[in-house]
Amino acid sequence: MSKDLLLFIGYIVLFLTVSYIATPFSFDKVNPEKEINNLIAENGILQSNFPAQASPVLQNQYQNKRQEYIDAIKYGALWFYNNQNNNFLNYEYDPLNDSYVEGKEELREVASLWAIAKAANFTNRVEFKNLAQKGFAYFEKYFKYDKEKDFYYLNITPGSTKLGYSGFIILSLLEIDHPKKDFYLEKFADGIIYQQKPDGSLATHFYSDKVSNVDYYPGEALIAIAKLYEYKPEQKYLDLLNKAFSYYKKYWQENKNTPFIPWQTRAYNKLYKFTNSQEVADFIFEMNDYLITYQPKYNSCSDFVFNQGIIIAVRMEGMNQAYEIAKMIGDKQREQCYGQYIKEGADYIMSLQVKKSPLVKIKALGGFGQNKDFPLQRIDRNQHAIMALMEALELGILK
Repeated sequence: MSKDLLLFIGYIVLFLTVSYIATPFSFDKVNPEKEINNLIAENGILQSNFPAQASPVLQNQYQNKRQEYIDAIKYGALWFYNNQNNNFLNYEYDPLNDSYVEGKEELREVASLWAIAKAANFTNRVEFKNLAQKGFAYFEKYFKYDKEKDFYYLNITPGSTKLGYSGFIILSLLEIDHPKKDFYLEKFADGIIYQQKPDGSLATHFYSDKVSNVDYYPGEALIAIAKLYEYKPEQKYLDLLNKAFSYYKKYWQENKNTPFIPWQTRAYNKLYKFTNSQEVADFIFEMNDYLITYQPKYNSCSDFVFNQGIIIAVRMEGMNQAYEIAKMIGDKQREQCYGQYIKEGADYIMSLQVKKSPLVKIKALGGFGQNKDFPLQRIDRNQHAIMALMEALELGILK
């Protein structure tokens, strides 16, 4: 059989497994390790020689839509569990060739730690909690203390210490148990505070004048500070958020784009709850209305055309938070519109997930591809997908 024919058959098999949902499963709360082994045994090994005719596609047997969402989250967390390495996680997996793609992105790895820690609490799965502890222990080896300025930072990429690292360490710590939890939380937060400039902006790198990823790193740090203020309401955290809001509102209005919106919306959802500021609520709506307008659709707020890939999960993360604020203040039109985006978006991103099938190798199970034509599975794709689904369930948007 020719190599081209084998590759073609491989794409057909993966398309079938991604496009349909298989029989739902139930995790064994008493013996989680046994359940994992059972899943491995059930899924078997992806064969190199396929039958001339594909097996019948497994039909959707879910009677409860909520359970379908919950299982998608469990499968997504299971993908992390089955793709760990000696340190923490393998970065990218190619399900067609059953191989890992060379590459590494430390920021996405720390962000995935947060998603795993949250999923561990959401599912109450001991093996996911152990994986989160393993990941934190790995990153803890790279914690660096600045004695002069009295703060911690993550020195995993010396010479390019990103602001986002500190944000995700804080977010992860808030989800796990650790003997130095409160100490680390304060010292990493103090590092973020040190990065704030007089105009309210946040320097994107420690010990450097380099400016990059302004639409990402500051938002990642701000949501960490906002969640930390919830955990420990110290005035210095609220002061940072208020100063940053004034700066980044003006920044975005002069540089409108979509990547900025989800992270900043997350932070300002919290800020609105802290302050009841109508200005904050209005800016949340301004950003997410822009996102709704940007998204192709057949009707004003329904029948969205989702074909942009897993980036929809990222946008859903912010839309979840905007929905909550609309519901809180009684804005029924936005509540309905944002909610419809999330519901349709959830079904779309779940169509990108590899489901249980005899043809699927265990390492591919639960992974999210970039899109239906590009099935490579990467840690940040699973991170964003399961976070979007978890938060939509927690807010009662998905039922």
